[in-house]
Amino acid sequence: QDILAGLTPGLIESDCEKTLKRLGLETIDLFNAHVDDRNTPVEETLEAIRRLVQAGKVRHVGASNFSARPQEDSRCATQANDWPAYCCVQQRYTYLRPRPGAGFDPQMAVNDDLLDFVRTQGTTLLAYSVLLSGAYTRPERAVADQYAGTDTDIRLVTLRDVAQEVNASPNQIILAWMQQSDPPVLPLIAASTSQQLQENIDALDITLSDDQMERLNTAGG
Repeated sequence: QDILAGLTPGLIESDCEKTLKRLGLETIDLFNAHVDDRNTPVEETLEAIRRLVQAGKVRHVGASNFSARPQEDSRCATQANDWPAYCCVQQRYTYLRPRPGAGFDPQMAVNDDLLDFVRTQGTTLLAYSVLLSGAYTRPERAVADQYAGTDTDIRLVTLRDVAQEVNASPNQIILAWMQQSDPPVLPLIAASTSQQLQENIDALDITLSDDQMERLNTAGG
């Protein structure tokens, strides 16, 4: 469940109550703080989350669309006060890299700073918009303008070359690449058909070689 309107204590607690009532639950397994709220002190946000965890209404808390800096601020506050920490960060992430200066407001794409934070702190990274709504495999689905450029062209060629070597689809290679990356990434997937779901599941059986991972990681410079 995502908190969508802000991260003030009142909004957090009311959103939790509404969700529990709507779903008929006693506890939410993962409660995400969705989009960093710079107008609310981080201590107020985390204290409200602590109350929900202590009351048994929330089991785990995560962050979504947070850059590395507010993640670090939250980590320091939770350590200083012995509060529940964000166990994961959910961010826009795919094999293609956005061109410099491109944005997805209010969404945030993973960048090197966030990857370094996740790697050093042991936070789980959840990726959404992983397959770009079919743009990797469906000609009628154009790649978003935010990815346009030579870097994308080179990475697409490399992706398709590796897919051919492994006898897999580009989508499967992306899912396998994420799981074998450092830090490893848990892709959030969706499917419109049972065939698409099976294709995604079959990616679990793909193991990319060190050479293939290196080529995928370094394509485009």
